[in-house]
Amino acid sequence: MFSGSMDILVIESPNGGYKSSSFHVRFGSLKVIKSKEQDIEIYVNSKKTNVTMKLSSSGDAYFQFDELDPQVSQQQNLYNSEIKGYDNLEEKDNLIKNNYNLFKKRYKSFFPSSNQIKQLNLKPERNDICFVCKTSTSGIQTLKSSIYLWPSSSKIVISDVDGTITRSDVLGQVLPVLGKDWTHEGVTELFSKIKNQGYKIIYLTSRAIGQSTMTKSYLDSLIQEKKTLPPGPLIMSPDGLFTSLKREVIERKPHLLKIPVLSEIKNLFPQGLTPFFAGFGNRDTDGIAYRYLGIPLNYIFLIDTSSKVLRLGETKKENYKLIADKVEDIFPIIGN
Repeated sequence: MFSGSMDILVIESPNGGYKSSSFHVRFGSLKVIKSKEQDIEIYVNSKKTNVTMKLSSSGDAYFQFDELDPQVSQQQNLYNSEIKGYDNLEEKDNLIKNNYNLFKKRYKSFFPSSNQIKQLNLKPERNDICFVCKTSTSGIQTLKSSIYLWPSSSKIVISDVDGTITRSDVLGQVLPVLGKDWTHEGVTELFSKIKNQGYKIIYLTSRAIGQSTMTKSYLDSLIQEKKTLPPGPLIMSPDGLFTSLKREVIERKPHLLKIPVLSEIKNLFPQGLTPFFAGFGNRDTDGIAYRYLGIPLNYIFLIDTSSKVLRLGETKKENYKLIADKVEDIFPIIGN
């Protein structure tokens, strides 16, 4: 319930460098956390890599650098600014520069360096990644997720999960566990056609990282008329279950998560590029988040509980099947 690992996105720049989204890996076992053996081994596509992480006292894995990597420093700064609520980016930059020697010896980050990413030997698109913690008290503990390698020319379509793929924010989390189908009709056909036009899909949810295995299994197993959802990274809340539920269900402010995590992904691309092409959601707050990221109004699609879809900027409602019938007009084909 408290352990999990988030999917990771790596973007390869035209000059051959790599930048990744944050590695959110959490071991929830108290036996693991209390162990003094805190090295985390990383396997990619079943092969052990030379890249390792450390385990904090809270159970979160992190990278530790002997030297301050400028690229990692910039990403960590953006993460601190947007995820943790530190809103003065210039002041944070100056803080890191003025305290270089302080950070130099024991610099911690959720972001690997470009060289570390290269050592993962990723293949294009989807890769399996496994984080292994070996302790004398609890044996071998493993967490699995996916890591995607995309070029910087990628065009991305974002889809919320709860209420957008499922027909309800809350029931969409509960009913699939009970074996009930609670999805919007036509979603697999539409997203498959969008994928075939050359677009990449990112799935976004405010669910906590401890729900990662269950959520990934649900998305991977979803079949409608013999069509499955196209693969794509699942981006979740790095917070705990109760914090995530409070933001999603009680406060009803999921955009406070979605804006910073999607901004992090946008920052993986070379400056000046706009990777996000369209966004699917079910709330006005999804529209707020997508507009903040620069997605044009008429490429934001909001679906209601009756499976009617409103394309912002228009008044006529459609559904996923009708949009799928004219997908070539809405999503012009692009190179892979």
